[in-house]
Amino acid sequence: MVSYPPLRARVLVLAALAACRGGSGTPGAGPAPDAGAATPAPSVAPTASAASAPSAPSLDAGVADAAATDAAAVDAAAPDGAVPDAAAAPAGAGCALRRGPLSLSLQGPALLWSPDASERADFRVIFNRDGVAQHVAPSFGGLTAPSSPPAEAAPDAPDAGDGGGDPARASWPACAVASRFVYCMDHGGTIRRTPLGGGEGPPIGAGRRGTGISAVALPGGHTLLAFLSDRKTTEGAVTQAFAVLDDGAAVPLSEEGSGATFVALSPWKAGALAMYIDARSALTPVHARTLGLTAEGKLELGPDAVVFVGDAGESRMGGALAIGAAGPAYVLLPAAKDISAFGMAAIRVDEAPRDDMPAVWSLYPNGLSPAPIAATQGVSPIHVARVRPVSREPGARQALELGQLDGEGRFHARCVAVEGKSFKHVAIEADRGGSLWIAYTNAAGTFIEQRAAGP
Repeated sequence: MVSYPPLRARVLVLAALAACRGGSGTPGAGPAPDAGAATPAPSVAPTASAASAPSAPSLDAGVADAAATDAAAVDAAAPDGAVPDAAAAPAGAGCALRRGPLSLSLQGPALLWSPDASERADFRVIFNRDGVAQHVAPSFGGLTAPSSPPAEAAPDAPDAGDGGGDPARASWPACAVASRFVYCMDHGGTIRRTPLGGGEGPPIGAGRRGTGISAVALPGGHTLLAFLSDRKTTEGAVTQAFAVLDDGAAVPLSEEGSGATFVALSPWKAGALAMYIDARSALTPVHARTLGLTAEGKLELGPDAVVFVGDAGESRMGGALAIGAAGPAYVLLPAAKDISAFGMAAIRVDEAPRDDMPAVWSLYPNGLSPAPIAATQGVSPIHVARVRPVSREPGARQALELGQLDGEGRFHARCVAVEGKSFKHVAIEADRGGSLWIAYTNAAGTFIEQRAAGP
């Protein structure tokens, strides 16, 4: 019988080979990621959940009067150049549209936030305007009656933002909220923590421009921020993941020689769970570790674990942390399963992250990069919003699909909320009244919807 070295040993060997072949493969960061560029991922047959998802409205189709619009002019217009058709949205299995879709007056990554954390109702949107949080309170009007078709969202629907017309551009990345504070990164990479009610805040981190940030509240009124930052080492420039407790000094989450291309936090077990991705030229390790507070109120890092290793070349690979009201956490990753399959891997974390943890797969019809994904935290069941191709053909349209995770991490599709040529960002939250709130960004703008969460 042939014995194989442990996963971490294999990771280190492959990483050393990758370094000899030309570096860590860390991508360049810009103010906004390139969305909609399909990878040359292999074509695979649709899974049952993907194939059974109902059809969805087109983001490429205009909502103006078709009789008054020349078809050729519509085809020549920029794709995704119209507001989604709310009336055509399928009810699905527990995804009935309640309000929206509402086109917001800012376009960019949106943070969904509720002013009442206990009630979790009437979610608002926070946009990043060059490091300054801009709050938007969507104005939907009345709830859509279940027996009547929802009203079509007008392009100039009010949203307490800048008004109608072409949406202004928000900055990347999205802001993050923890406790009474909001964190936003400006165009230069400086991250500030400011009160949610407004006011000035000192810089607390120097991140890599355009890369994501994440923040959570910890017991005792503490807050924790995670971000990526470039550091010079003896081997050259490398991107690391860092954590900041309150307004203290930055503490490395990732090892100096490992690099990092994505980081996320979630509150978990009286502390926090952190995951970060390291996209190399030879492989893509996914790390996770716990974080907590010592008796003296200092940040304490648990052991670093390589919970998953993806294929090489997935420099834009992102992910999400999904956590219910109690029980395990799940690391969700849109990634290649093997040379012929791509999908969402759900990696269950019960007590503490461990090396080489098993993954439960839900396959997509084809590969996609980037593949936006988001999940709820702190509520049960866990709801997931993910973007996948609608078919196996290269360059196929994309579907924003809503579903739930069961106790084993299996994904159960509920409905396709909307289809389009491409999506750049997605966010999802669940309220206490049995509704899901989703926000998504495409070439037309940023939209928000409220949908039923139950059957």
